Amino acid sequence: MRKLYSLLYISLIVLFVASSCSDKEITTVVEKAVEETNDNKYVNDWIYKNMVTSYYWTDDIPKKPDFSLKPNLFFESLLSNKDKNKDGRRFSWIEENSDNNSNNKESSVSATNSTDIGFEYIRVTHENSNLEYFLVLYPKKGSDAYSKGVKRGRFITAVNGKAITSFNQETILSGSGNKTLTMEDWMYDDKNKKYILKKAEDITIQIEKDFVETPVYMDSVYTNFGDKKIGYMVYNFFETGETDDSHEYDELLMETLARIKAKGATEMILDLRYNGGGKVSTAIALASALVKNRSTKSVLARAEYNDLLQREYKEDYGADYFNDYFIDKIEYGRNKKIDVPALNLPRLYVLATEWTASASEFIINGLKPYMDVILIGETTYGKNVGSWNISDKEDPKINWNIQPITVKFYNSEGKSDFTNGFIPDFEVDEFETLRLVEFGNTEDPLLSVAINQITGNTLRTRSISMPKVESKPNMIKIDGSNSIMKDRSRFEMYDDVRNDKNK
Repeated sequence: MRKLYSLLYISLIVLFVASSCSDKEITTVVEKAVEETNDNKYVNDWIYKNMVTSYYWTDDIPKKPDFSLKPNLFFESLLSNKDKNKDGRRFSWIEENSDNNSNNKESSVSATNSTDIGFEYIRVTHENSNLEYFLVLYPKKGSDAYSKGVKRGRFITAVNGKAITSFNQETILSGSGNKTLTMEDWMYDDKNKKYILKKAEDITIQIEKDFVETPVYMDSVYTNFGDKKIGYMVYNFFETGETDDSHEYDELLMETLARIKAKGATEMILDLRYNGGGKVSTAIALASALVKNRSTKSVLARAEYNDLLQREYKEDYGADYFNDYFIDKIEYGRNKKIDVPALNLPRLYVLATEWTASASEFIINGLKPYMDVILIGETTYGKNVGSWNISDKEDPKINWNIQPITVKFYNSEGKSDFTNGFIPDFEVDEFETLRLVEFGNTEDPLLSVAINQITGNTLRTRSISMPKVESKPNMIKIDGSNSIMKDRSRFEMYDDVRNDKNK
């Protein structure tokens, strides 16, 4: 049947060109069609074999797919529709490599991009207008944008003198070289006793090449709330190091937590509002540092694969293979270790938004059986499944990466029911007025609520004490369209704990 489809495909091409092409041209077209069909079949055989072996919903894969399709369409045709949230289709992906030698970058979320504007942002717009602004969520430390003063909460109203519109917003910050950003800031109007947006200076920044972002953004310990010492850390993605074999980010994370502990913090606020996930191994280490009464015999999470892998792994490694335990050391390389501090917290406060996903939710779900986890902000993204990258560097014909969902994670109580996200205990919208303050500033609405819950004292938050914010007419946030969502790798949960066994 597959051969028949291929012959029909070639025949249609011949009929299409026969009336207007010479015999030689027809022969060339047919040869190219045959070659493309054969190439597709070769790649699709590889895709099918790996999907049947690794895909979590392997039972939903069609028994007789169309192998003549182009690889990306063939991959899409294999994905499951049965899961109620279509997670098999929502989170699995395929990409073609322009250079086969560069594929299999492994499951790295270290934010190494060929070009990078140097900051994260969301879009805001005026109703009844095509004009848009970029609102800076945060500049990436070490970037030119960071050094030039592109700060959290500032607005960009034009780029290189061009207004931002719905038609150019996807491309206006792309490319290379310099970008001149027209800025606006909230300024306090003494006369009218309110904040208004005013034109500020233009800033010219250099587009970054091969820029590497560091996941630990900032940390602090608040000591001015009576006998309470409150730790605070902004953590933006889960990554072991700049490369897959390095662990400098793990080391930085553990050093940061040890410093917070050394300063006497007895409560902890973990800011994951822009953390879309990353590596499971780092999530295990972070959860181990935060958990109450840590025991390395206690299960943090349990991994579940398709029936084939589940059976094979159990036979090869035993039933305990699927359990992730709390740890007191990160072990890697040849006898290398990083100590995991024990903060032994009574509870954990997590600042979360719609971009808090996968490995961040893995921590929330895993810690819930052992301590109170209080969520402040918005409902999280809702991703309880993970993946690993599949490619073939040895075969030049396989110029594709696939990353299907391969594993589902449960906590020690067998719960994994957060595909619709975790609902916050205290719902707070940081974009209510579109006036953002720097991380760590207690005027931040999410941080303010967390501190209030810890101390029992109502802080002088913006909603109570700050003068009125006067935004431009009908200015609103555009949901789901921003710089963070463009980076697919930031919303992965990489099963790197067992990945060496999976290859």
